Amino acid sequence: MGLEEIRFNAAVVRAFVMFSRVAGWLVLALGLLTLLAWLTGVDVLRLLAGATAGMRFGAACAAVLAAGALLLAPRARSLSLALSVLLLAYAGFESIHYLGGGHEPFVRWLERWLAVEAQGTPLHMTEVATVGFALIGVLGVCVASRRALWLGEACALVVIAIGTASAASYGMVLAGGSADLLNRLPLATALALLLLALAWMSSVPTRGLTRIAVADSLGGAFARRLILPSLLLPVLLTFVFELMQSRWQIAESLTLPLATMATGGAVATMIVWVAFLMDRSERQRRTVLALREDAHTDALTGVVNRRGFDQRLAALLHEHEGLATLGVLMLDLDRFKSFNDSFGHQAGDEVLRETGRLLRAEVRPRDVVARYGGEEFVVVLPDSDRERAARVGERILAAFRRHAWPLRPVTVSIGATIALAGEDPAAVLRRADEALYCSKQQGRDRLSFDGGPCQGLLASGPVMLP
Repeated sequence: MGLEEIRFNAAVVRAFVMFSRVAGWLVLALGLLTLLAWLTGVDVLRLLAGATAGMRFGAACAAVLAAGALLLAPRARSLSLALSVLLLAYAGFESIHYLGGGHEPFVRWLERWLAVEAQGTPLHMTEVATVGFALIGVLGVCVASRRALWLGEACALVVIAIGTASAASYGMVLAGGSADLLNRLPLATALALLLLALAWMSSVPTRGLTRIAVADSLGGAFARRLILPSLLLPVLLTFVFELMQSRWQIAESLTLPLATMATGGAVATMIVWVAFLMDRSERQRRTVLALREDAHTDALTGVVNRRGFDQRLAALLHEHEGLATLGVLMLDLDRFKSFNDSFGHQAGDEVLRETGRLLRAEVRPRDVVARYGGEEFVVVLPDSDRERAARVGERILAAFRRHAWPLRPVTVSIGATIALAGEDPAAVLRRADEALYCSKQQGRDRLSFDGGPCQGLLASGPVMLP
């Protein structure tokens, strides 16, 4: 099955789109709160989480632009595209600050006009944040324009790596260590970039990489359950091992083996989890197959029932192409009503069960044996011509004649036809039924092909069988 044929889980698709909207609003709120903090001089993030957690003024502006583009994408693609282009331009302007050393006249004028020095808040984004928001701008342009989505997703993966590394560095700070990366990418900025990258990818869940995660399949279930742990695991391990060294004074010679064991244990846990999911999925698949088989199996005889036969015959006629032919045998137990009247329905049911066993024994595993209704059965022989259909029919007649029936001999009449690929199933069965009535008319316990001496018999009116 190609990727264009992936079957999506509608509930998961809605959840991904909802996450995209919520993440967009969170980033927008974070950017606006940071701008408010710059105006009032009270940065809540710095107060709660330390100096390395705050977001700079430039990063806050970029976050507002990026969140606006994300939230407008579903209904105003043109405006979303414009905001993404503006974000790219803003990131380019910020890069001039670092490439030019911060001495551009416009930059100096803007800093004086905003009174940055008086507020004590840096105006510009850090170098890493500039790169991150530039990549988010490219991602937004690709999604909003619906072009080069692969390029946008490549940018998203880089941003996710940057954000995850910054979060891991913050784990080191919490454990008492130091991390230079946080000086280049504060935690709030890293979280904003991470949310934006994931949100943009989730906004188009049925395209690109995310279509695997929303697939209604085993692979989709794996992706949904393992993506988040794989992103959080480096952060958690970094925090724990830095805490062991800085706070608990555990020697590095002991920490490294423990880190190796923990990493191996985490990988093993994920493997066990995947194995559990696969086992559960396989058990569910077997249950579904069993239920489907029960729904298409005749309870009395153990062969395919009428519903399953209709589906299989239609599928076989549709699948076979070119000169492939199907042999179709329609069978009816001779004088079965009188047998039931003489020996009872329980004895008649036993004859039907034995008929199912005899028919299955005389055909190939890929041939289809079905109970068509009452005492009528049908055998479909894929890739068979008239000669093979005749051989199988004669074998069935011989099997009934030599079988040791306990009450009285039971015989069967057979009508046969050859179906061409693409034929209408109803027309095929009508020909086989006419041939069956010909066998009855000729004295029962025999095989007749359509188009024989009884051609047109049913069309001329009701048939009175001896």
